[in-house]
Amino acid sequence: AFEGGFAAAAEKLGVSPALYHSDTSHPEAPRTRTLVEEIARVVRGRAANPVWIEGMMRHGYRGASEVTRSVEGLFAFAATLPARLDRQFDLLFDATLGNEAVDAFLRDANPAAREAMAARFDEALRRDLWRPRRNTVAGTLRQAS
Repeated sequence: AFEGGFAAAAEKLGVSPALYHSDTSHPEAPRTRTLVEEIARVVRGRAANPVWIEGMMRHGYRGASEVTRSVEGLFAFAATLPARLDRQFDLLFDATLGNEAVDAFLRDANPAAREAMAARFDEALRRDLWRPRRNTVAGTLRQAS
């Protein structure tokens, strides 16, 4: 939220500073990456990772909420950063609503979270924050609602 907000404020002022994210998950070996690299890393390594999603599925209602939070986070970055995050949206969509098993889990465990996720993907399309590489995504979203 802070990084995206900073980027949006800077853009309003007519500047575009380099954006970095510090990863201190291993304090003995901190890493600094560009914010876009970090977003891509988190989407691939966690949010769209089938192993992580399977783990969330074991938590039922709450797990479905966590999966949806990933879409919310990506949407927020797409709305506030000047960079395109199309590939990350594609990966996350394919791993969630584009995956029959995960979609069925979301429908059963937490229909409200699933609807919120579908709405965010749809809004990303409508606001041109996401340009999917496949034309079938919009149709899939219409069927998902």
